[in-house]
Amino acid sequence: MSVPLVAIDARMTDQMSVGMKTYVRELVRRLPRVATDLRFIAVVNDDVETHPDMGTLHIDERSSRNASWGEFVRLPKLMNRMRPAVGHYPTPYAPRWSPYPYVYTIHDLIHRRFPQYHSWKIPPYYALLVGPVARRAATVIVPTRATVPDVERYLGVGAEHVRPVPMGVGDAFREAQADRSKSQSPAVWERFGLTLPYFLYAGNHRRHKNLETLVLAWQMLDDACDLAITEDGSFDFDIDRYVKPNGRIVRLGRVDERDLVALYAASAAAVQPSLYEGFGLTVVEAMAAGAPCVVAETPALLEVAGGASLTFPPRDAAALARVMRTLLHDKGEAGRLRAAGRGRAVSFSWDETARGTASVYREVVSHAG
Repeated sequence: MSVPLVAIDARMTDQMSVGMKTYVRELVRRLPRVATDLRFIAVVNDDVETHPDMGTLHIDERSSRNASWGEFVRLPKLMNRMRPAVGHYPTPYAPRWSPYPYVYTIHDLIHRRFPQYHSWKIPPYYALLVGPVARRAATVIVPTRATVPDVERYLGVGAEHVRPVPMGVGDAFREAQADRSKSQSPAVWERFGLTLPYFLYAGNHRRHKNLETLVLAWQMLDDACDLAITEDGSFDFDIDRYVKPNGRIVRLGRVDERDLVALYAASAAAVQPSLYEGFGLTVVEAMAAGAPCVVAETPALLEVAGGASLTFPPRDAAALARVMRTLLHDKGEAGRLRAAGRGRAVSFSWDETARGTASVYREVVSHAG
């Protein structure tokens, strides 16, 4: 019996988020090692590090651009030439029709939950492409159980066709646990203009991230502390009007992985105030790096944190301020959360993500046979 071939769409495009790119890169680096009963080939348009046993098919930009004729027509034809037992589209950017069974990953449905926060083009795109692709998929992968009802509601896919496969956390974040004192070196946080203690938000500035609630909560604190916010981009509110005499908001911009690990580890807490997430990768990264975590009480964040964080109602700035104040004054609680978070983060690894994904492939192959 021939070994089933899995063709993975591993294109890197401008429309993909950082989290999507990380997910794709980790899969193609690990799948052949954790699933030796399957063969793999990655369709790439860029230099992507793959496992030595992962085949690659390089395609030109005509077949790579999202929402293009190349993506809709040329890409599935190229993949079909390999006669895959199953294809995998690991982002929403996929052909509307494919001549082979395929798996489709939906990372979140933020665009459908909060259409008012996004371009008018998004609802038609989801109605005309993402929804039909999801309904035709052999299986839809989501990163949390909390996302399953959204796939049912917004894409019309029955829960029996959805498989939750959690995402992982990079090794660099775990390694920060070994020597936290090095991570707290002034060379790290002083280089970014921070003063201890500080709270850290890591992520983009989109409206659903609910950053104004975080900034207001920080302003409510009588204690001296800074607030560090990563990534470039504008805010949907006037952030400059939020000031306090004993602290500053420090905009970090783009931060590389090594610095981010150190910033997590040295923080008073990492705060994720988002109104909605499909997973919450920054929460797992922060826990793995040894930061106390504070998350909004939304389904996916609560699922991922798993009781290893403090929580607050998403739009309640006063409640968030009380939690932040606790972590500034109660060192015992902060230490408990650091330990609980590290323990929780062990549950998430990219190897396990790859194993879970391979299990979905096998299921599709067995049903197709």
